[in-house]
Amino acid sequence: MSGFYNRGKMKFIHAADIHLGNPISGIDRKINLPEEVKKQIALATFTAFSNVIKLAVDRHVDFVLFPGDLFDSSQQSAYLYNFLNQQFQNLKEAGIEAFISFGNHDFQSDVENDFIWPENVHAFPKSKAKTFFHDSWDGKRVAITGTSFVVRNPRESLVPLYPSRDQSATYQIGMYHGSQGNSSANNYAPFSVGDLQALNYDYWALGHIHVRQVLSKNPAIVYSGDPQGLDLTETGEKGVYFVSDENDQGGLTAEFVPCSSFVFDSFELSINDQSAISNISDLIVQELLSFNHKKMSLNAIRVNLSASLPEKILDQLTDTSFLDLVNSKTIREKQFLIKMDLNVDQKKDNFNQLEERYWQAAKNDVFDEQSFNQALLRTFNSNQQFVIRHFTDPNVQAKLMSKAEQIISERIS
Repeated sequence: MSGFYNRGKMKFIHAADIHLGNPISGIDRKINLPEEVKKQIALATFTAFSNVIKLAVDRHVDFVLFPGDLFDSSQQSAYLYNFLNQQFQNLKEAGIEAFISFGNHDFQSDVENDFIWPENVHAFPKSKAKTFFHDSWDGKRVAITGTSFVVRNPRESLVPLYPSRDQSATYQIGMYHGSQGNSSANNYAPFSVGDLQALNYDYWALGHIHVRQVLSKNPAIVYSGDPQGLDLTETGEKGVYFVSDENDQGGLTAEFVPCSSFVFDSFELSINDQSAISNISDLIVQELLSFNHKKMSLNAIRVNLSASLPEKILDQLTDTSFLDLVNSKTIREKQFLIKMDLNVDQKKDNFNQLEERYWQAAKNDVFDEQSFNQALLRTFNSNQQFVIRHFTDPNVQAKLMSKAEQIISERIS
């Protein structure tokens, strides 16, 4: 096998947390997105996985590592199985192997009974670590060690299951699904950087945290993040790491490669001029298009207002139809708004154009207890005591003051 392709140096892809089949959450169903966009969202994890496989084939890697949560859940459909097998078959035809471990989302997966794997796919067992050996296309012996979750949230570190470095290997790679921390603070196979460094491996392919980050450079201890953002909290470009020893300086180098079908993003817009409200949709469109995303993006915006708005305008801005209005102007660029939060600056709210001291003076005069009671007696006779009792209720007076503030604010606006 090693002489069939001319591949140069040893190379592999680190692709964690595929979450294949995840429905992508946080998108209001009332938003009127085009059907082709809805389909792209629904198939996003499948598209991202296909992009990973295509990258592996295009770059002629030796193997692909999937350290946990290949599946989004333990309940997989026949369609998902068949899709996976076709993708792994594409790897097989290119002479590429795949190594899979199961994490907290797919811990119930049964390698022997649930799947029909092509022979180029190798899954790690539960309860123990196993080492697979791979001879790279340039003749290097690579040891790949990993384990799979037995339960959803193992409270103890799984690092003690891993053997020390195999001295016969040119490179030893560890696959680990879990969180950096300690057992008292983290329930998902906690580990420390020092624990992993002590095993003297050359690269640790981490999974579980959906943010790419390098915990150590020597040796490389790396979270690749997920290749497709799954909700609005997972913003920015997502992808995998392409790892190789092509620099001829010894050791392994990792390059981030985008793979997502689309990206989530978020931004803020501040409006200090009340007159700008009439152009708010255009202002949001300008912000959306300024990002110049190279692929479709689903965005959330926080609009900071320095003054309150009439209730009817607030109703317009908070209805999903306003998102549709914005999206109708950005549909060609595939930049969509899927969430908007309004934040009113309370310090400037209602009376930013009216001196606070004048309002306080007027309020004290009008709602002075003696003056207020005298006004009630002049307005209502003794047979209308229930009305007098109603308006002298402190809760009612508080509501009257609030309504007065609203009316004055709207008239000023």
